[in-house]
Amino acid sequence: MKLSKLINFLENKFPLNLAEEWDNVGLLVGRRDSEITGILLSLDLTDDVIEKAIESHLNLIITHHPLIFKPVKNINSDTLIGRKIIKLIEKGIAVYSMHTNLDSSKSGLNDFLGEDILGFKDGKILERLEKNDREYGIGRVYKLDETLSLEKLLNRLKEKLALDSISFVKAKKLKDIKKIALVSGSGASYWRKAKKAGAEVLITGDVKYHEAMDAREENFTIIDIGHFESEHIFSNLISDLLKKEFEISVATFNDGPVFQKF
Repeated sequence: MKLSKLINFLENKFPLNLAEEWDNVGLLVGRRDSEITGILLSLDLTDDVIEKAIESHLNLIITHHPLIFKPVKNINSDTLIGRKIIKLIEKGIAVYSMHTNLDSSKSGLNDFLGEDILGFKDGKILERLEKNDREYGIGRVYKLDETLSLEKLLNRLKEKLALDSISFVKAKKLKDIKKIALVSGSGASYWRKAKKAGAEVLITGDVKYHEAMDAREENFTIIDIGHFESEHIFSNLISDLLKKEFEISVATFNDGPVFQKF
């Protein structure tokens, strides 16, 4: 299968122009006219991921986090990113990344996490945008059919995401939860928008100390499920889509989580 055919399929569902301005998505390494024999899905593109693709004879890696964020001034073996790009080109492996365009799109990562994984229903976009008559945006807000205690919500998150523990900052006067906001990845900066939307809780990752302190002071709860833990499921979403559309080998390998607990 030509790489261009697969790219057209993905970009029809998750257009590149829905990505944030600072982001870098799409085909980052490789030729559009190359013949793809197998696909490896991974949240990040580490050296171990590249080695896994080589070992498994897969010549396309699709990641959520882009390998290249900032302009690369040179490509040589002096830098980690240079060594990765050289190895990818030498081994004939293409790299395609789907980041904030996947997060924001309808039926994208936030919808998949909130509805397919966590079982919430009828999510509304937290920060609504529109481009080319296409509605998209960061985060989702869910109104619950029945109220939940914080303990029950935490237990659901631990069960559905296979988490051993969860960090959270609790509002000083939290009652049962009627509305939940969710932003995959690093979304703690959206807690005020979540509160304004009527949510009592924001589920996200990478919560910083001062964000947590401010939220608690203003009587709002933030649950930190981890960056990796909120996004590695991207491979489940993309794997299902690709296997329904194409007859091609699709494998998953995530080199994480980065942080370990003792």
